[in-house]
Amino acid sequence: MAAHFREHIRSYNAAFSFTSFGAQLDPRASRSRGPYSFVICGENYHRIGSLLPLPGRKPKYSQLYIFYPETELIDRVSNFSSTEKQLRPDIVSGLMRLFDINNELVKSFRRIRTELSNFPTNSMKLRIVGAREPNRQYDLPTGTELAGLVPGDFVADKEDRDIIIDHRTEGLKRITSLNPRFDALHFPVLFPYGEDGFHTKIPYDTVHTSPTLKHWVEIPEALLIQTVGSPVQTMATEIYTDFQQRYHNISYLTERSIITPTNRNVTEINAHMLALVPGTGRSYYSSDTLHTDAADSYRIEAEYPTEFLNGLSFNGYPEHNIELKVFTPVMLLRNLNPAIGLCNGTRLMVIYLGHYVIRGIIMGGTFSGKTVAIPRIVLNINDHRWPFVLKRRQFPVRLCYAMTINKSQGQTLQSVGVYLPKPVFSHGQLYVAVSRVRSASGLRLLIINEDGIPSKYTRNIVYQEALADLLDIADVAQVCLVFHNFLF
Repeated sequence: MAAHFREHIRSYNAAFSFTSFGAQLDPRASRSRGPYSFVICGENYHRIGSLLPLPGRKPKYSQLYIFYPETELIDRVSNFSSTEKQLRPDIVSGLMRLFDINNELVKSFRRIRTELSNFPTNSMKLRIVGAREPNRQYDLPTGTELAGLVPGDFVADKEDRDIIIDHRTEGLKRITSLNPRFDALHFPVLFPYGEDGFHTKIPYDTVHTSPTLKHWVEIPEALLIQTVGSPVQTMATEIYTDFQQRYHNISYLTERSIITPTNRNVTEINAHMLALVPGTGRSYYSSDTLHTDAADSYRIEAEYPTEFLNGLSFNGYPEHNIELKVFTPVMLLRNLNPAIGLCNGTRLMVIYLGHYVIRGIIMGGTFSGKTVAIPRIVLNINDHRWPFVLKRRQFPVRLCYAMTINKSQGQTLQSVGVYLPKPVFSHGQLYVAVSRVRSASGLRLLIINEDGIPSKYTRNIVYQEALADLLDIADVAQVCLVFHNFLF
């Protein structure tokens, strides 16, 4: 039973997840032997829908906790089973009992079921509170757990109330990944009590250097990079060995990269590497304009001049100023022509810097070695922080001596450096980063603690007790340890 659960753990988690995986999957992805992989088209996010399904629709995700209790077991098994992956009803039933007794989120949804059965005509909403302020907020529920039912009207646009689920609505609502309930909603198997995942109010642990704490991972000494100088320079020297002699070698660049959590760190490393490349570079500046449907569009345009728009940066979009040199590696940020290999995430080595096009050689994959041209394109950037849509005309590329952990998904490299100037908290990013390399001999980690000192510990986002209590099976605890330690 434990072996079956471990093999199909993703499917069992999906059967109890409150939220859906919002990205569109590319069906053309190859199904070869080896680790499970898939190709995402567009943005990766998570969505949560109404409390009840639309008429004629089967319940799914959060609705399974509320709708038709007599068929809940059958619905969970049938919704998330296939001919290749059959879920065992006894395990699903055991997980249902476990979550009903222990999971605070499940208890809240079950209370909604009771309320709807007693008062089916009531219009109600479920509010998930995102704030974790130390002081009491008199306009919010005061409990530390999820506050359940809120009948009637209320203001829905407060920043500290991230998720509002209607009684029944056609729309689906995006969930911010900073909500403390995000991880517990999407990964219930790893958060069996509905406890908080990552949030910005996590208290600082002053004794994190102790190797006995279960919330920290100790990295083996053989994988660590020790530094007494600049961490960026040390990491670059360790991964890009003999760079001055091999900076123009495409196979050399193809098999290595530095991976780090944030775009800020990526920019710092790429700037350092670009300065080491001989020759004169070229700067490409974007043309930025804004578009808005607001009645006072003239006022908005006056408040946000071009200089301000040029200074804006967005995840997944090119910068206003792109500096490149010949023989530098770049990553494509948009699907331009998948038929010839120009897909989001494709890496290329620049061989020509023109005014209207950039020419490069594709590095790796089916189209490895093919020479292609990259034009400028117009990208529409819609960010909730700004009252306009930014139209940026720019080459959809960025340097990729270093890349973010999210962008590294799908890459398989010979030599990988993982640079962690701060711990990686959410969504298993640490495990994604270290799995980009073919073997442990090509993996190096540089971890900097809060005091700016190299460390061998980083935060552990997998709770060892999560799987130990499932179904009261003695050997299921080993599943968690294997899942946690499969690379260490």
